[in-house]
Amino acid sequence: MDWKAVGNLAYVHNMEPLLYWMVSNTELSTKIPDRLKQRWEQAYFGNFLRNEEYFELLKTLLTKCEEEGIPIIVLKGPALIGRIYKDLALRTLSDLDILCSPIDLPRIVTIARNMGYTMMDVGDDPAAAHHVAMVQAASGTILEFHFMPYEIIQGHERFMQLAWDRKQWIDVGDFHCPILCLEMELLFNIAHLVQHQFDVSLKHYLDIAGLLVFCEEQLNRDEIGTLFRDFGLEQAFALTTGFLSTTMHLPRLSHQALRLNHKDSAQREFNASLRDLLALLDEDRLLDVRGAIWRFWTAFGNREGFGNKANYVINTLFSFSRSLTDPEPRSSGDAFRYFLRHLRFYSTRFFLTLTHLPKERLSNHNNTLAVERAAAKNRITRQLQRMARQTPALGLNKTHGRYA
Repeated sequence: MDWKAVGNLAYVHNMEPLLYWMVSNTELSTKIPDRLKQRWEQAYFGNFLRNEEYFELLKTLLTKCEEEGIPIIVLKGPALIGRIYKDLALRTLSDLDILCSPIDLPRIVTIARNMGYTMMDVGDDPAAAHHVAMVQAASGTILEFHFMPYEIIQGHERFMQLAWDRKQWIDVGDFHCPILCLEMELLFNIAHLVQHQFDVSLKHYLDIAGLLVFCEEQLNRDEIGTLFRDFGLEQAFALTTGFLSTTMHLPRLSHQALRLNHKDSAQREFNASLRDLLALLDEDRLLDVRGAIWRFWTAFGNREGFGNKANYVINTLFSFSRSLTDPEPRSSGDAFRYFLRHLRFYSTRFFLTLTHLPKERLSNHNNTLAVERAAAKNRITRQLQRMARQTPALGLNKTHGRYA
């Protein structure tokens, strides 16, 4: 066993707290080095303290939003802890994801500002069009306010309406938390994977596996099929569950709930590419031109109406000129700093791409980890493009009757 690789993978994929729980509560035939046990123990208790801080923040935010009459829904981490993990220390939280209405976004941002949060500088990634991020310098905690679904989801208005209509409440720790219904939670987490071309840590795949295993009896499988078809994610869900079934030995959902278009060869290709993507640890990220084009056209196609499409293009090309929470144009100094940050981001990626050009393919071992990792992500993006061509766009005349 290459224990150094195991340790690195556990850290990158946010598995250390779970591994500590596993080695502490199960009998293992493999002897794990003491240094790793100690490292995972520190991660477990450190994560507990960190998550307690996030939960106190969440309770404060929920109270203030209730006082202001602002409805919100808590996404991902806290909802998943309440539903499947139960132990506060098991699931790492890198931020708090909150769903809110676009019209309430300015007010909820004002609440966060009064709590000591400021807009997060965009310097390590292009700005997202579906949320705004805020950070508190003292604690390093991050808030992300999603005012629309992920761009990959079709029928944004329909998704938001269903989210509010079917909102549920769950006890998380010592407070009551508003969350998505179970089927919408599963949909949102699959959309998160696709939005990032499946280039996310293993904890997110474990989230989905946990929902499928621990909430199996509560899941409405017929409704899952309808939801994923109507929001354009049926094939992505089928590939994801196929990967989990193969990798984690989970039973697959009934094929009666999903109409599958892909063949076994597509599933094998996806599994191989995703395993490479998860296993190849390299900090160098190359320029993802295919992915950027795919994300742009997907977001453009999923916007409903000419006005929304035009606004998306303008905000994407000239996002430095206007704030999502402030109708006034930014100052020339702010716009220039925004431009410099993005120029640095793309210049760094371009330079890394030039210094990691593929070598002669006499053997895959001739290429760097960065090149092999980029190739795996590229293969996944090609599959997403093929799936998009097979998935018809949603019409605007669909009704909500089937979800009543």
